[in-house]
Amino acid sequence: MARKLLLFLVLFLTACGEKQYNEIVLMPSPVSVTSGAIDPFKGNTSRALSHNTLFYATDRAPATPEDASDFYANRRGQILRVGTAEVTMSPPITTLGELRELTLSSESKTKRTLSVTGVNEIGPLPIEPLNPLVQYPEAAVLAKTKADFRNQINQQLARSGGSDAYIYVHGYNVDFEYPTLAAKELHHYLGYRGAFISYNWPATPSRFAYLRDLETADATRRNLRSLIEFLSSETNVRRVHLIGYSAGSRLAFETAYQIALQHKAGHSPARLGQVVLVASDLDRGYFAEAVADGLLDAVDRFSLYLSGSDSALALSRFLFGRNRLGQVWESTPETAHIEEALARMEKRSLIDVTDAPGAATGNGHWYFRSSPWTSSDILLSLMHGQAPHKRGLERTVGPVWRFPANYPERLHQLYN
Repeated sequence: MARKLLLFLVLFLTACGEKQYNEIVLMPSPVSVTSGAIDPFKGNTSRALSHNTLFYATDRAPATPEDASDFYANRRGQILRVGTAEVTMSPPITTLGELRELTLSSESKTKRTLSVTGVNEIGPLPIEPLNPLVQYPEAAVLAKTKADFRNQINQQLARSGGSDAYIYVHGYNVDFEYPTLAAKELHHYLGYRGAFISYNWPATPSRFAYLRDLETADATRRNLRSLIEFLSSETNVRRVHLIGYSAGSRLAFETAYQIALQHKAGHSPARLGQVVLVASDLDRGYFAEAVADGLLDAVDRFSLYLSGSDSALALSRFLFGRNRLGQVWESTPETAHIEEALARMEKRSLIDVTDAPGAATGNGHWYFRSSPWTSSDILLSLMHGQAPHKRGLERTVGPVWRFPANYPERLHQLYN
């Protein structure tokens, strides 16, 4: 009976990660953009917008003719490979005016789709010290990759006028292409500033793979941490921001936790800025232990997005028997002291998106793409690093921030 129940839950945890296919419809424009609060393309030239680069880093194995995937397989490859991805929009945008109209409008007359049409692998990035159990290419190949990747990151920073790097860490049940497209959307609404990297860990595009993928995510922590350290110490990047979604929030959290422990010991080169966890299926108690270990000391701000409409996390809670970090919790006398302590932590933000328009779309797990209010707040956090009240959110009693009913108008007042 227990095995049947477990199988049932794994089968129906299908939404804890994006669907796998090489095409998505461009997400709705964030309300921070459509309300006129910000213009992500302000100051950018046509050349800067047309020559933007989307990077990827993956420890998936390269695809072979036997694999269904075109670029990278759905299995572990051990070595971290970096490169750039070519993403095509259909129908295509040919002018800066069209791009601005598409982005700044709350309603688009034409449905636009994105697809990955090619990748340009720079090569295997050396993770130092090298793992003695992994077979690497010769030293000259590793050195060339390191130099070429450094140069391309710095060129993108200079072209875009940005100084930060952004890393998107996807959820489970996806192949290489889908999270690459989600990363492209986020980079687009950031105005293509800075260096954006889609971190494509080897998740499996299968609804049966939830528990297996959680283990795989843990196995790639060292590679993600080393990528952050490389960007911090080897390039012109000022800060590295992490965005972890669903099961990928575990990987982002674990990596930040490792960096925090190294930071505490006084030997971490990583410069973490904003760490954003969206729809996280992490255990709350584990997060609390990390805070006690100095997690918040190693970042500029830690933002947790919660929803009371997320049915995928409700199933995850049933599977593990404990509340998930991305769920809204009910205040009780027993939780009062916890809420008071959380409210005093300036570098930690809890944002409840339950009432945000579009947050309950589908099973309520995709809200960072489906809710223009939620995507707005995430992007403002990444752009400016401001506290929630400076981004138009409000808090009454307790540690949780929420969207006011007049959120678009409030944004316009704050940023104009």
